[in-house]
Amino acid sequence: MSQFVYEKTYGASPGEGMVYDLEALINSYNGEQSVGCVKIGREHGRIAIAAFTLLMRRLHEGHRQSGELVVVDASSGMDKYDCRVSLISTHSVAGGLPFGC
Repeated sequence: MSQFVYEKTYGASPGEGMVYDLEALINSYNGEQSVGCVKIGREHGRIAIAAFTLLMRRLHEGHRQSGELVVVDASSGMDKYDCRVSLISTHSVAGGLPFGC
């Protein structure tokens, strides 16, 4: 009973159920934004997710320096599901700006 309540509230535990719930959430979010902000793909049994916020989109369109230098911060740790998060950023006079994830 408690497993049913947990999955109904938080989604499925790790495995195919979690991936299915994640894909449904991504499709819902992309529908709300009316642009494909998040993509999910599989390669060699691994899942990759790319996120692109509206701020990041504005940077792509209007920040000239973003075409000159991009930094990938891959120093993040891993969680219990072996997930890694890498932030892609670009430079500006104010400091680093988020460019992708």
